[in-house]
Amino acid sequence: MKEPVIPQLDGPQFLAWEQAQTARFELHRGFVMAFAGGTAAHAQIAFNLQSLLGRALGDCRTFGSDVKVKVAEDIFYYADVAVVRGEAVDDEATVLTGATIACEVLSRGTRAYDLVEKRAAYRGLATLNAYVIVHTDRRRVEVDERNRDGAWQTLTFDDAAFDVHGRTLPFDALYERTSIE
Repeated sequence: MKEPVIPQLDGPQFLAWEQAQTARFELHRGFVMAFAGGTAAHAQIAFNLQSLLGRALGDCRTFGSDVKVKVAEDIFYYADVAVVRGEAVDDEATVLTGATIACEVLSRGTRAYDLVEKRAAYRGLATLNAYVIVHTDRRRVEVDERNRDGAWQTLTFDDAAFDVHGRTLPFDALYERTSIE
């Protein structure tokens, strides 16, 4: 029987292994997965979303996909945008713990994974209050929010604005400098 090219790793093994790599990888339940690149529209929307959330939430820090989000002991993702509120984050950190909002901008190659696997994993993160999914084939945002009882609800927005964590954000600013209609 052949050994896998990359054996299953636990969290600390993955973090040490990835540090020596020239590419970026995510860990999902012990399995290492290559981190996919994106398009110009994907990058622009992620940048716009990070800026919008940073301005709207004020008392938080927003991060792009350069730092990993620890979702569980065996799950680490590079969210397109992550928000940490009320916690100090070391400037040298490469892993965020305590994320309160995680955002993924969909792409053809990762759409199903973001909508199913990542959604389920992020909902298991105790500190997370919202998982935001931004579509790139049309103007649509899905926001999974945890309510006061701890239950999750999904809201879909197709019009002029969308709500995240009690803040209303404009679609035009989200999709600014893209041709997505």
